[in-house]
Amino acid sequence: MEYEKTSRNTVKRGRKKASYDKDAIHSILDTNEICTVAFNVDGKAYAQPINYGRSDDYLYLHGSTKNRMTSALMKAGEVCLSVMSLDALKLTRSAFHHSVKFRSAVVFGEVRELTTEEDKLEGLKRIINHFVPGRWDHCRKPNSKELKATRVLEIKITSASAKIADSPPLDEPEDYALDFWAGTIPVKTVYEYPIPDENLKNGVELPSHVLEFYEEKKLKNRRGYWATIVCTSQLQLAGPEAVALFWSANLKC
Repeated sequence: MEYEKTSRNTVKRGRKKASYDKDAIHSILDTNEICTVAFNVDGKAYAQPINYGRSDDYLYLHGSTKNRMTSALMKAGEVCLSVMSLDALKLTRSAFHHSVKFRSAVVFGEVRELTTEEDKLEGLKRIINHFVPGRWDHCRKPNSKELKATRVLEIKITSASAKIADSPPLDEPEDYALDFWAGTIPVKTVYEYPIPDENLKNGVELPSHVLEFYEEKKLKNRRGYWATIVCTSQLQLAGPEAVALFWSANLKC
């Protein structure tokens, strides 16, 4: 299924990179931790990064009841937010064609404040479980004072689009004869082994849901690592020092 193409979410530049597929867009949202929310206060434009949660076609944000961003979104009744994953830097022979490999999503939605205790807790549950699946069942729930001081917003996704750029570096035909190095520098986010809080109560061990989360991320890191092996054939062209530096850096991960 796809989000309907409208005048707001239709990609104008780089249309070949565009996708309106719901699964693709949801995947980009689910693999990111932070979104950037655009909003307007007194005619001035702002953008704020914030964590979020998702359930089907709904996103959840939270903040203080006095938070400027959430107040502006409630007043507007709608929102535009974005997320992006950087996958690689693309270095080309010409300055003009330098670029990046990335996966991004831009979301438009209707904003509604959750006001009942039940709804607010459900929204916060979505946000907490976006950190680590199952985390909500392994932490203290908000008390009445904390809940009263917290504003929870539900965003119904009305339209969205993704851009996925994964093509190799591209130069002008006449530039391929130039003596400038060109290629790709892969980029990845690495989740390291959980570090216990120094004030952790004696006898409290690392819970299974956190360990499973780490192991899943570690497996994905390894898959990405082995995928970079294909780059070594290209590195051979740069000489043995480049190959040695590549493996030295990656074997530390």
